[in-house]
Amino acid sequence: MFTFKLFATSVLIKIPLPKNTAQVHVNAAAGKAKYESDQAAIMWRLRRFPGDTEYSLSGEVEVIAGVNDKAWSRPPITMDFQVPMFAASGLHVRFLKVFEKSNYQTVKWVRYITKAGTYQHRI
Repeated sequence: MFTFKLFATSVLIKIPLPKNTAQVHVNAAAGKAKYESDQAAIMWRLRRFPGDTEYSLSGEVEVIAGVNDKAWSRPPITMDFQVPMFAASGLHVRFLKVFEKSNYQTVKWVRYITKAGTYQHRI
């Protein structure tokens, strides 16, 4: 659980659906969610997701019945996001010294950012 002071940005949650999906209706508590047929998935986008917060997505999916259809393999739900000013590894820069011969004035500032790796949830 993360504190409410931390937040994720550019959150994208991809929920795959079968290729024979006919119609999709989704309701997102926050952000925007829509079915993208070229990706065969519901794409849920959130600009900002604060820590210690929970959002929900509900919907209905209608599929076309087929005779020769194989069983759906249920690919994993994937998520992509960034957490600015947070280092998940715990790594912090305590000292930074720049040697510059041209008298360039440096700004003493370090930007931390955590990017999503491979997060998948199988159902």
